[in-house]
Amino acid sequence: MKRLTTPNHNYSDLIDLCIEGIADTQAIKPRITANKQNLLLDASVYDTKINQGEIYTYTPLIRFHDAMCIKSTKDDYEKLYTQYFVPKAKKTRVIYDAILTSAKGECPFCGGLGDPSNLDHFLPKAEFPQFSIYPLNLVPSCRDCNMGAKKVGYAKSAEEQTIHPYLDKAIFFEEQWITAHYIADSSLDEPGEFRYYVNTPSHWSAVDKQRAEKYFKDFNIANRYAKQVTSSLKSKLRSIKRELDRGVSIQEIIDDVIQPDIDGAPFVNYWEVGMSDGLIAYLNSI
Repeated sequence: MKRLTTPNHNYSDLIDLCIEGIADTQAIKPRITANKQNLLLDASVYDTKINQGEIYTYTPLIRFHDAMCIKSTKDDYEKLYTQYFVPKAKKTRVIYDAILTSAKGECPFCGGLGDPSNLDHFLPKAEFPQFSIYPLNLVPSCRDCNMGAKKVGYAKSAEEQTIHPYLDKAIFFEEQWITAHYIADSSLDEPGEFRYYVNTPSHWSAVDKQRAEKYFKDFNIANRYAKQVTSSLKSKLRSIKRELDRGVSIQEIIDDVIQPDIDGAPFVNYWEVGMSDGLIAYLNSI
């Protein structure tokens, strides 16, 4: 929903920095060193599949036939994140913090409503530990998004794919697909109700439309956006009513009172854009 700037941290250097932070006495160190090229190869495939909308075809870690070998490798990759990337005492922590603060306090999954408190693994590390420290798999996320929609697992079909804040199609970030309908009170003295909904462009593919619908539902955007409107709606309605009482035309009110909110929105599917759409439709109907 909200595009983030792609992290520019060199992945090869990051792996080396993690390895540097592992004591020579730890058995994990030579194993991670030996697997470095596999990690880099996996990252390359990851980028390609995200760009092509095919990340759902990536199966959980099954690189080895020996089940114990799989478990050992998965454990190593998970420890790479929890013990050698995240801890504040490690040199890599500065990269963790840089990725987290790159969101500028606005969670990309819910359109900036929440403040990112940690990094979410876009592909969960329990199933895809080979991406546990890959910067493009680490997305700043607020608690509600991380514990809600992003906790349910991973996509197993094209239409189930969550929109990737770094690498996904431009249409999800540059074209409007969230709007709202305003149900007015009997007068403009009291706020009415906004009902947000998905209205995807007609030229989108069926899969992209389904992805948008699922995303909207999974992250509870309708309710979360509607709650956000409450804080600013009363003052907006007072401004509209004042202009109507002065005999100002509907179009002038739209141009002077509402359109600036659309023009000043940080991105096209921001909650205030949908609110403005609803108010414009309402004013044109009275």
